[in-house]
Amino acid sequence: MRVQVIDKRTLTDTYPDVRDMEFRTPPVSVGSHSENLLQLPDINIAPFYATIDIVADNWTFQPSLRDGVVKLNGKPVLEPVELHNGDELDITYFTIKITIDEEMVVAVPDAPATGELAKIRQYPLPPRSIVRKPDEDLRLNAARQRALADIAHHLRRCADYASLLEKTVQLLLAEMNGRMAWMGVRRQSHGPIEFMDGLSDAGKYVGEPLKFETYEYRCLARHQFIVIPRTGDGETQSVIALPILVPRGAIGLLYIDTRRHTRVFDDADLDFVTLVARLIAPVLESIIAQTGEPKREIAAGGLAAIRDMQAKLDPRSLPEWPELPFSAFSKAGADSAGDMYDIMKMPNGLAAFLVAHVIADPTRTALAMAQLRGAFRIAGLHADPPRVQLKAMNWLLFDEKDPCRTDAAILVANPKTGAAEVATAGRIAALLIDAQGKPRSLTNPEALPIGSLKNFEFAGSTVRLQPGDTLALYTSGCATATNQAGQQLGGAKFADALCDGFGQPPSAMLEDLLRDLAAFLKEGRCPDDVTILLAQRTS
Repeated sequence: MRVQVIDKRTLTDTYPDVRDMEFRTPPVSVGSHSENLLQLPDINIAPFYATIDIVADNWTFQPSLRDGVVKLNGKPVLEPVELHNGDELDITYFTIKITIDEEMVVAVPDAPATGELAKIRQYPLPPRSIVRKPDEDLRLNAARQRALADIAHHLRRCADYASLLEKTVQLLLAEMNGRMAWMGVRRQSHGPIEFMDGLSDAGKYVGEPLKFETYEYRCLARHQFIVIPRTGDGETQSVIALPILVPRGAIGLLYIDTRRHTRVFDDADLDFVTLVARLIAPVLESIIAQTGEPKREIAAGGLAAIRDMQAKLDPRSLPEWPELPFSAFSKAGADSAGDMYDIMKMPNGLAAFLVAHVIADPTRTALAMAQLRGAFRIAGLHADPPRVQLKAMNWLLFDEKDPCRTDAAILVANPKTGAAEVATAGRIAALLIDAQGKPRSLTNPEALPIGSLKNFEFAGSTVRLQPGDTLALYTSGCATATNQAGQQLGGAKFADALCDGFGQPPSAMLEDLLRDLAAFLKEGRCPDDVTILLAQRTS
């Protein structure tokens, strides 16, 4: 069964929100919660609203609530209904178009593989996508051999992350006639991307590609080499995404796409980009070796410098608001550092909170943390809203020659009325948990990290904190923590555990969270810094 999900709120936009998904293994969960295979992000839809399952050899829509909210071809659905090719389901703002291929064989997974298959279904690929394994043979014609030799010549001259990233995306974009090229790398074979660069055919910097989470999971976690001839997303024509592999695992991700109605990538293109990735791997390993593990003493010294800066920046003499109590927790990462947070009372009485994570070399990280603290305090004295603060920080930290990526979230709230504004940059979490424990993400997925693009315009979202509402700001290190068995905590499990503590003061919520996740956050291993800040409005 294939579905096309259309968000009718975006139909007037230049690039409306349209998702194409394919499901071969039932059941398919439907709802607003992020764990659903078919997620419909709307607070008016129940977290787990319905399932689409096989009943008597037919795909069937089974609502868990008989409220008539969903309509099948314009008629309210009050009981399970059989789905046919061409049917349309309407749920609040979303239209789900059904395509059923009668020749499609429904695969029933073996029991041990169910969990992994569920995660694969969470990150689907469009129909007719080609997925390869790392050990498959490759072919290259004479013209491509010459192009590859030229690329190898340029890559050998790259001596640091910045030059390798910049040169790679330039060469790929030119050779593949692409719309955009993007590359991200990390020093370890686990954890998030640390350094990245992207370039459009207009010569401008671009952030993470569309559906980045899908490629991140499939390429970095599953080592898949992907070519999508036709994406069907309305903006791109074709996509190639693949990992940069070394013996210890995936340490990078390459992405290239084309514009609609232009070039269509094929197997030969995938072969070529795969060979480019193989050329990049030893160069990247050499750069890591020069700046990383062989120089443990230097790395340890750099990490110590960051820790020292963090200790000096930890807020002291914290302000208090009876209507807005808060609580914070932080833990140092084993491999890298970069988290910071700050809290201040603005001259007009408003409460301001900052949580940030800096990714750069140790000296740049320590400097950026001090700059962020100073910018936050000065902006607070001027009573600047969060989105303006992020723009000022971006202007301060942007440097093409010395890149520094910072994920950040800023909250400014009126403790008495609950009126608040939140703005985020990059991959950081801002989660609003109501008095019943229902979460709502306030993270802006379109916002680039601070320091990524000059003059980037950040957007803020306004909310009103009701009595009992809790706003949680936390860094990505929370999701990368592992237990003693090496299992990663993950963002969804962390958020669920956080929501389970609803109805308690922030300090009690945090205590319950750390107790429930002790195997990860206390007894386990945290590769990166962990920072959690909770603020709750009282009655």
